[in-house]
Amino acid sequence: MAVKQKVGKRRSAIVSLMHLRDDPRIKSVGGYILNFVLGFALSGSIVMTDLAPFGIAIVGRARADWGGVCCLLGACISYIVLGGFDWGIKYVATVTLVFTVAFIFRDTRTIKKSWFMPAAVSVITAATSFLNTYEFLDSFPSAVSVFSEVVMAGAATYFFSIALTPQKTGSEATERRQAISILVLLSCILMSLTQVTIMNVISVGRFLALIVVLTAAFKGGMLPGCAAGTALGLAMDMASGGEVFFSMAYAFAGLIGGTFSKHGRLMFLVSYIIANTVAVLWTWGSVLRLELMYEVFAATVIFALLPDSLLEYVGGIAQLPVPGTGESGLRRYAASRAEQISTAFRELYGTVFRSITGTENDNDIATVFDRAAGAVCVNCKNKEDCWQKNFMDTLSIMNDATGPMMKRGKLVKEDLAERFTDKCLFYYNFISAVNSELRGLMYRRQFRSRLNENRIAAYGQYKELADIMEGVAKELNYAKGADPLAERRLKRFLRAMDIEADVSVFRDNRGRLRAIIESGHLGPLLRQGNYLEILSGVLGVRLCKPPADDDISDRRLVVLEAEPLVVSVGIAGIKKKGEPVSGDRGTYFKTDQGILCVILADGMGSGEDAARESINAVKTLEAFLRAGVDPAVAMKILNSVLLLKNGEEWGYSTIDLMCVDLFTGETCFYKYGAAPSFVKNGKTIRRVRCESLAAGICAGEGSAPDIIRMRLKPGNIALIASDGVLVEQNDAWLREMLIASDGVDTKTLAKETLRAAVRQFGCEDDMTVLAVRVDERT
Repeated sequence: MAVKQKVGKRRSAIVSLMHLRDDPRIKSVGGYILNFVLGFALSGSIVMTDLAPFGIAIVGRARADWGGVCCLLGACISYIVLGGFDWGIKYVATVTLVFTVAFIFRDTRTIKKSWFMPAAVSVITAATSFLNTYEFLDSFPSAVSVFSEVVMAGAATYFFSIALTPQKTGSEATERRQAISILVLLSCILMSLTQVTIMNVISVGRFLALIVVLTAAFKGGMLPGCAAGTALGLAMDMASGGEVFFSMAYAFAGLIGGTFSKHGRLMFLVSYIIANTVAVLWTWGSVLRLELMYEVFAATVIFALLPDSLLEYVGGIAQLPVPGTGESGLRRYAASRAEQISTAFRELYGTVFRSITGTENDNDIATVFDRAAGAVCVNCKNKEDCWQKNFMDTLSIMNDATGPMMKRGKLVKEDLAERFTDKCLFYYNFISAVNSELRGLMYRRQFRSRLNENRIAAYGQYKELADIMEGVAKELNYAKGADPLAERRLKRFLRAMDIEADVSVFRDNRGRLRAIIESGHLGPLLRQGNYLEILSGVLGVRLCKPPADDDISDRRLVVLEAEPLVVSVGIAGIKKKGEPVSGDRGTYFKTDQGILCVILADGMGSGEDAARESINAVKTLEAFLRAGVDPAVAMKILNSVLLLKNGEEWGYSTIDLMCVDLFTGETCFYKYGAAPSFVKNGKTIRRVRCESLAAGICAGEGSAPDIIRMRLKPGNIALIASDGVLVEQNDAWLREMLIASDGVDTKTLAKETLRAAVRQFGCEDDMTVLAVRVDERT
């Protein structure tokens, strides 16, 4: 029990510390302390014997607020305490002038320019240096010192600003620039620690510099190790003020150690120690720098004890970009899109092909005899005897004659029974009339057969297009849009969570970022309730889940760049009085391209037949839209389908399609014979009219739908309804309702609109209302 109580107390203490860390006041105090420490430390970095430009630079980077005051105070104390009053007064004056300039321009746009403060620091440093050593015109070394200090102060201000300013996720060049700036800042800080020694043997500054070089070489390889060694070595040489030695030793050891970085930590450390030993022996003839060996030994021992997670996190900055799988992921995505389009065309072909090639009831041969009798026997005196009293005998005679007639292709006297020809006064005229009607029947059958063949050929083009798209999906081998920098950041984050995964990060043809993570165990990530926020911080863009939940599992995770706009949709409907079902069909969905589609179809007539037509129309249109087909093309395809099938199983339908780009707000209305729609923007109501005919009627040049484009802004409302709700001549009541409504609850707006329409016009037709509101994502 005592152990549990101790554990509970420690846990409570840790939670209290975490809450304390998030306190804004604690953060402010921590910022003040950090600014003071940076000002104090960097003012102690002395190069070229008596130059200390980095304190000026850090004050130039600090803003004109309380943090900047703390930085200025730290720099002034450091200059006076470490260098004495006579030497430090010049720098105190310089940093004071720099802070004054920042304070004067604090509310202007000029100070936000990346060049302004570096230029101001350079000018002020040059002025104070000239006033302090005005005789430099007669002394070349003094001129060089002043010039060097001016350049170092201005450049350091630029790099410190980048290093200490949180950078938004951008290009690889931006991230590299910040990494270099951090290295410059770190080098300057370590220069101030070179004079701090342990047992008068090991320099703290050089010891920490070796740790940095070791990390860069071990995690980044040869090039990052050599680059870090060169930069930090130059800094240590500048701080020592002696011969150039550390830049050579650090760079050479980083290069050799990076070569063995893939052979384990032990082999890496051994190679690094040997490389430094060789560098020390190279100085045997001049000055033997044995202190480097002590520092290398201490640094390698500490480095060997550092945990892998820490090295992975810190060393990720030094890792070079490696070819990622984003391009292959993009190709797979494009191939999937092509396969979806192919499947949509193939299903459409199968649907109509089955209806065309189905068994047809063609028992219309009796009409041949009926029409012939109607033309010949109408004035015969024996018609009642043949077609009423002895109807069954006459029917039997005609049935017996049908087989030989159809086999021969015409009717002859021998096909009819003698008892019929003996009593028929006009049997020759009757035979001629039957043959005339038979020829008409054959022509109709031939025409119908040709029409079916033409339809099958037309729909066969869809199947051919499906085959083409399937081939494109299989052969797709080139695409652009991979983002290796984002992939590297995401891999670095996943490794910190001990997740080895294949990562693909790319942008599709619309510029939307997509990330695909495939791993054997994504549980540790998915168990984080806010994993979308975490991944958003890693990739630098706000992310959301895809429309299909199939893309999220313990082995595969797909996330998309979140749209800046969101849409709420409300639907209300009522069937026509006396009908079992409504002939209207409305739906809405979001594609994975970030397009919201709202569809309303009104089938011909009402009841079950109209419902069947509208359901088929919506299903076909939705399949193409989800596959990424252009909405105008999808509407034309639907019109062709209804046109070719008009008069048989399908009829015509009015189609209302609204597509909203949730990234830009660009909105398009596509209409085939649909009722007017209304868009509310503030107190302004815009009516969106349609002039085209319904889908399934339009043909030729007028087959394209009406397209109305506009941009919807947050707070705008659109209302789409069937023709039972919106009557062409009377919409004043609807305009008044839209102006009076705030439209926050779209479901309520749709229901209220439907009730008002029922009061106005009754339930003489199917009625459906869809209310759409656009808002900013919060």
